[in-house]
Amino acid sequence: MQPCCRLVPENAGFVWYWCDLFGDQCAAGVREVQGTGDDFRELVRSSTNLVDLVAETVTLKPLHGGRQYVGLCPFHDDHNPSFYVYPDRQSYRCWVCQQGGDCFRWVMEIEKLSFPEAMENLARRARLEIPKRGRGGAGADVPGKAAALEIVEWAANLMHEALRTGRMAEHAREYVEKRRLTAETVRNFRLGYHPEDRYWLMDRARGKYTPAQLVSAGLLRERDEGQGYSAMDLADRLIFPIFDERSRIVAFGGRVLPGRNDQNRGKYWNSQESGIFQKRRTMYAFDRARETIRRQEFVIIVEGYMDCIACHQAGVLNAVATLGTALTEEHVRFLRRFASRVVLVYDSDDAGQRAAERSISQFIAQDLDLRILNVPSGKDPADYLEDHSREEFLSLTASAAEAWEYKLQAVLKRTGVATLAGRQQVLGAMLEFLAGSQGLAGTVREDMILRSVCWRVQVDERVARQQLGELRGTAQKKLVLRRSDELPEAVPARPENALDRAERELLEILLTCPDMIEIVGRNLGPDDFRNPQHQKLLELCLDLWKEEGELPELGRLISRADSDSAMLNLINSIVDSAEDKGIFRLMSDGGEGRLAGAIPVHLERVLGPLLEKRDRPAGQLSRQMQAQSGPAGGTLDENARAALKKLTEFRRNQTGNSGTFK
Repeated sequence: MQPCCRLVPENAGFVWYWCDLFGDQCAAGVREVQGTGDDFRELVRSSTNLVDLVAETVTLKPLHGGRQYVGLCPFHDDHNPSFYVYPDRQSYRCWVCQQGGDCFRWVMEIEKLSFPEAMENLARRARLEIPKRGRGGAGADVPGKAAALEIVEWAANLMHEALRTGRMAEHAREYVEKRRLTAETVRNFRLGYHPEDRYWLMDRARGKYTPAQLVSAGLLRERDEGQGYSAMDLADRLIFPIFDERSRIVAFGGRVLPGRNDQNRGKYWNSQESGIFQKRRTMYAFDRARETIRRQEFVIIVEGYMDCIACHQAGVLNAVATLGTALTEEHVRFLRRFASRVVLVYDSDDAGQRAAERSISQFIAQDLDLRILNVPSGKDPADYLEDHSREEFLSLTASAAEAWEYKLQAVLKRTGVATLAGRQQVLGAMLEFLAGSQGLAGTVREDMILRSVCWRVQVDERVARQQLGELRGTAQKKLVLRRSDELPEAVPARPENALDRAERELLEILLTCPDMIEIVGRNLGPDDFRNPQHQKLLELCLDLWKEEGELPELGRLISRADSDSAMLNLINSIVDSAEDKGIFRLMSDGGEGRLAGAIPVHLERVLGPLLEKRDRPAGQLSRQMQAQSGPAGGTLDENARAALKKLTEFRRNQTGNSGTFK
């Protein structure tokens, strides 16, 4: 036991160590808890069904009669299920990112809790009596997560009761009735009302909670430079409690009631982010929709609280909503663990259509059946469901357009294809859309979309592919430049010798055609390069492919190299030289410039000297291999050659039947 900690004996022989300086946040105290609380810890562990616990976050499928369960890993961007739960051992493990542990580690990682907080969390879940820990309860000046949850629950109860019975909430109840929300719906979603006095809630907190606690719970804002506190803008709003995945209230949303809007106030309001609430990761009503989404593998995403509540009241139980923000990558990764089909529902006005188009790029590269629905007659989902049945609404979602088709139709509506200029504008807009969609490059989905677009506007697919490659290179170059704007001068573009040049040219190919990583990875590793920076970049590419199953696209590489100025400069330099040399055109060449077996000349030529260096002692490269125009002397292994041949033939077939401008 550390000097700052003291013994707190409890019932059943269980002992906690409490730190008078740091409470349960003391690292020494955590170690002592882990070392001395074995009896209670094992009781919590044995009372927790890990499969059920994990299934609250990940869709699991049983294997081998339930001896194992598998799903998409929540700790990395998983596309092929690599996450396993082992009920007999009460443990989990991802075999790609290597995250693993028991029920305590799971809660600590998923909910970002300390060990004592995770133990308390699981004990409550198992309905076990929690040993007292000598803390001052919720009255401590800096509350933990449990205290913050207690505070928002208290606030929700007050505001819910105000809506139900308060004399000052008469106009709020009239609005709820006008929207045809039943008493059961109001109760289930815990809707509330905050009176016009903006300090109404704060006044009721006096003597019960401190300002520091209210700040931690997201109900009070600390002014700049310590000039006191400000109440949140809750006054005279209908209040929507926001629940986390475990149905705990973590935040609030509010709507100014019709006819009472102050021009200086926003119509909608959301809690600020806090230790218990992250807006970019939270979906409204997901806790209620999860089981239906899991069972149907289908989720409907609407724009607002009222739309979502109306869906659930009508029996559309797989509906969720974003929290006043556009869809984020976190939302997409989260939902992909539960659903294979997604319908985004937006208002049919111009703003709704723009929001739909913005959202498509977040989903388009994911392995999802993504559809877009604009509710007809200028209505939002809540309005539509007032006059139509659940079956009619679901029929609309069933006929919703595929996301890329929705995007194409929106562009066609703006420009048309009656003229050459119109077709060029349509093609340009769609190519920009594809180029800006991270993760789409080199996929079958991109090939199918591009072929369909080219057929629609009657353009040669080979021309479109070349333009797409150039656009993608330009977009990625801008991204690199933006990230390295204030970095030192870039790495020199021309290497000093032939091997450096070959290494660099191979990296140019990988950054232009990331789908070539399998061919390269089967034959070369970082140790086969001599330039240390080239080694490091190749290692980044191979790590993405081998460990995460991802292509080494520029966006991902830049994210990995975020704080490495030298690496960002190298990437910037390679993107420049690849664009100048027309690497995309060289790699797409399907004419006479191919060797037997349809392997691209450029890749074979670049690999040649590197493969011979790998296979022979330094300084023994043959003259044939050093000749710029001769065939490569190093050899691809048979698996790599077969894979490359299949990939090249696939690309050639994809471009074989395209049309041309007339």
